Amino acid sequence: MKRLLLVPILVLWPALASADMALDFYREGVKLGNENKVEEALSKFQKSVMLEPKVFMYQLKLGYAYEMLGRLPEARATYEAALRLRGGADAFRAHNGLGNVLRRTRLFDLAEAEYLTVLKSKPKFADAMNGLGVLYAETERFDKAAEWYAKSFKADPKDEEAAFKAANVSWRMKKYDDAIGWYRKAIDLKPDYIDARFGLGLALKEKGDTEGAKVELKKACDGGVKQACKHLFQL
Repeated sequence: MKRLLLVPILVLWPALASADMALDFYREGVKLGNENKVEEALSKFQKSVMLEPKVFMYQLKLGYAYEMLGRLPEARATYEAALRLRGGADAFRAHNGLGNVLRRTRLFDLAEAEYLTVLKSKPKFADAMNGLGVLYAETERFDKAAEWYAKSFKADPKDEEAAFKAANVSWRMKKYDDAIGWYRKAIDLKPDYIDARFGLGLALKEKGDTEGAKVELKKACDGGVKQACKHLFQL
């Protein structure tokens, strides 16, 4: 009886070890922006999936690695394989990853459906809200993009990127007061956010606040934004 119990453990151990190592490589690669680390992670996730093809989390992590490396057809197939395994409480993560891939391949209707599926089970999941914001911005539905970026920021008030994106779509709609408010939120969270200072300078310029615009454009210019220097010179 003891020998029978040992068999699944011995079979599963190489996959567990490979997946744990892969996760370490993946985290390090994401943190450092190092694709070589993610490539190493990908190789180990592939081994884990080969050894244990019915483990949802292995498929999910493999999908993450494919997505980060821009291998979108493989990422899509892997996320779909993960969803066929019914990941229970974590299934929303595969739906969200699939939404990202479908959006990046411009299958917008399918991507929208995946993000909304996520939000049915996880109404406060900021990543899916942000994904919808990006999707609507890319399809020039700026009012809906602004709505979802605002919801994303409410769900994660420390996300300066959501505030910056909300500012940008407000700018596109010529809602300069809204844009100024969002740019300032982004800068409050990240004072050296040079692109946000550039956007704020332009929005202040549109509102007729020349002195305020000069302050922000100079900071952006000093930070290396050449267009900011051009606008500053014009003032």
